[in-house]
Amino acid sequence: MFKNYLKIARRNLWRNKAFSAINIFGLALGMAACFFVFQYVYFEESYDRFNTNAPHLYRVPISYSGSMADVPTTATNHPALGPAMKADFPEVVDYVRVVGVSLFMNASTMSYNAGAGEPKTFNEDKIFIADASFFRVFSYPLVSGDKTSCLSKEGSIVISEATAKRYFGTGEALGKVLQLNGRMPMKVTGVFKNIPENSHIKFDMLISFETVGHDWGFTEWTWPEFYNYVVLAPGTDVKKLEAKFPAFIEKYLGAKMRELNFRSSFHLQPVTDIHLNSNYLKEAEANGSQKEIYFLAVIGVFILFIAWINYINLSTAKSMERAKEVGLRKVVGAIKKQLVTQFLLESLIINILALFVAAVIIFSFIPFFNQFIGKDISTGFFSTGLGSEPVFWIAVALVFSVGALMVGAYPAFVLSSFLPAKVLKGLVIQSKGSISLRRVLVSFQFTLSIILIAATFVVFKQFNYMRNGSLGYKKDQVLIVKAPVISDTTIFAKYNYFKSEMRNTASISNATATSDIPGNMIRYRNSVRRADQDKQHNFTTYLMEIDENFIPTYKMELAAGKNFESNDYSELDSIATTKVLINEEVVKALGYKSAEEAVDQNIKFKLGQFDVPCKVLGVVKNFHQRSLKEKYDPVLFYYPSRTEWKYISVNMKGAGAAKTIADVEKLYKKAFSGNPFEYFFLDEYFNRQYQADSRLGNVFGLFAVLAIVVASMGLLGLSSFVIRLRTREIGIRKVLGASVPGLLVLMSRDFVKLVLIASVIAIPVVYFVAREWLNNYAFHMGLGVSVFLVPPVLLLTLTLATICAQSLKTAMTNPVKSLRSE
Repeated sequence: MFKNYLKIARRNLWRNKAFSAINIFGLALGMAACFFVFQYVYFEESYDRFNTNAPHLYRVPISYSGSMADVPTTATNHPALGPAMKADFPEVVDYVRVVGVSLFMNASTMSYNAGAGEPKTFNEDKIFIADASFFRVFSYPLVSGDKTSCLSKEGSIVISEATAKRYFGTGEALGKVLQLNGRMPMKVTGVFKNIPENSHIKFDMLISFETVGHDWGFTEWTWPEFYNYVVLAPGTDVKKLEAKFPAFIEKYLGAKMRELNFRSSFHLQPVTDIHLNSNYLKEAEANGSQKEIYFLAVIGVFILFIAWINYINLSTAKSMERAKEVGLRKVVGAIKKQLVTQFLLESLIINILALFVAAVIIFSFIPFFNQFIGKDISTGFFSTGLGSEPVFWIAVALVFSVGALMVGAYPAFVLSSFLPAKVLKGLVIQSKGSISLRRVLVSFQFTLSIILIAATFVVFKQFNYMRNGSLGYKKDQVLIVKAPVISDTTIFAKYNYFKSEMRNTASISNATATSDIPGNMIRYRNSVRRADQDKQHNFTTYLMEIDENFIPTYKMELAAGKNFESNDYSELDSIATTKVLINEEVVKALGYKSAEEAVDQNIKFKLGQFDVPCKVLGVVKNFHQRSLKEKYDPVLFYYPSRTEWKYISVNMKGAGAAKTIADVEKLYKKAFSGNPFEYFFLDEYFNRQYQADSRLGNVFGLFAVLAIVVASMGLLGLSSFVIRLRTREIGIRKVLGASVPGLLVLMSRDFVKLVLIASVIAIPVVYFVAREWLNNYAFHMGLGVSVFLVPPVLLLTLTLATICAQSLKTAMTNPVKSLRSE
């Protein structure tokens, strides 16, 4: 009996090749798309779970209130926090502090002299300083070296495999000596495997705390710029531990908080929550979003549902063609159970074939998908990835089984319920119930399609708004050169020479040296207040070192006052000028009614441990230092007494970028010999902030297109069957004088109604979801009419094109031929 079922199923599938191909490929696309979505979701959820201590590992951020309420919750904390928590709380069994070396020096250059030829010298961005406990707390495996002692001594450095290869080739790295900024010898005491993509913090080099800790006061309750991680004892009640924090904070920070009229609060943040549930100030890396991940998961399910709906619609629509088969089977003795089994078996075979095709699609396109999203999410799929989870294979089996049964069940029961007497007389018609269900399912498909199109449309429009919006300065044609680090007492004269020579270069309009550039958070921040106010009125602002060419080079605008002049500084080893620039956000925070009122006012800002009295020389119009996700940053600009810049910005004229770069490099090497020449363009650097948004837009767009393709395949098959069933009707209408356009309108009318119904359902959903998502951005586009009009119109156009393409051939066929064939 079973062999007979298989034989009939094979014959039926082969006889209806187009129907079978649409069903199999549609289901395969749905399965493959669903897999890609959940592979991506799993990868995003897997961040930091490779750490052995992950279930007990927490970061300790800091929040403020009172006079510092303007400062958002910060991922970093005081350097003394870790040791104090270890000493005061028995629940804390270990800790580690991590801080970027950029906090202590404007730039980091590492050199290795092999004894022959020029030393290998590179600018390094990802260098951190860490406690000796780092490799005990985190599970970053060492290729060589002892994880318990590699960061325990002064002058120790641990580097990645890629970094070791860059400096030492295939030679041994342990014991070699690197020079930091040409004056600090660092001995390589370990080499670690390259940091995995799913780590919330990424680095190429780690320097021991002992190297600089004593000199910089790392044991003080000041300078809250350090990442603090603690390992809790198993079974610790996190809420009870956090309840002890107020007394702990009062013990160490009480006097300081009362002096400056602010309050601090700490909480324990699971390290596995950082990537998707943290958007604090000073995050080590750009994080993802849990909401967006959930939405992607929903999209994956939607695509699979669309594929399943296609199968149901096509199977029920095709029921008319198999009606006589069912009638004959019943006449010769087939019972309903046997018929249901036959049709369920056909559904199972189609799903098995679809699963096989889906596997081929997945293995063929996973490298392109990795490249498309900019992350390698497939490495270790069977060892440490999604394939290593038993629940994944259970879910695959469950989804496949339930899908095959549920999708096949309705058509099977519809087909097996036909009455043989009516079927064989040709009187069988589809029940109103089956037609109504098909309309509901098609409407649901259309609704999902409109939502996906609208979501993609909103994401791309917001992304374009951020990339093309006015920033308040010029970022195109701006070349950024990393400032020299290896220097001597003549560095001031070298800077003057370099800048003057560049200004004399025909392809360069201006150049400026700064401590920071747009596109990232300014490194330094401290308090500012009016000169006639006490410390309780302090306001936290960002501090940026610039020269007199900063404003003209970036083509910024002054709201009031004037810019620095070349004589607003001296070479003294202290703040030599009392003149500063502030932006409009600082004006507002200081309580001045206008930019004009703030000019020539006396204020004080804190630099290190010292209050610096100064006068406002001018007010800079607000500009976007960071992405448009963030509000305007309050910034105070000052002209430093020392020429320890980090960047040199070069405003280039027109085309010929390659020649300009070559000219700048020649001047740079002449002025700053021994320093590596490294450059990038500001617009590319600034747009790095939008990588996560770009990746999200790409993923949304890809899966929206796949959903539309799957839905279109179903629409194509469904319209083909519906038109075939109405061939006689079309022939009779043509005999009675119906025109081809009229017939096209007739055939597409029902589908247009379904699109309109879907639009009415989808538009409110789009409005609320889009508004909620856009509220995550400080600056965002408005929800114009196009957001609600374009998706339904696009879907309607696609639907009409599909229906008309199918209908036109039948409508133009000679009615005599149609009626004869019927």
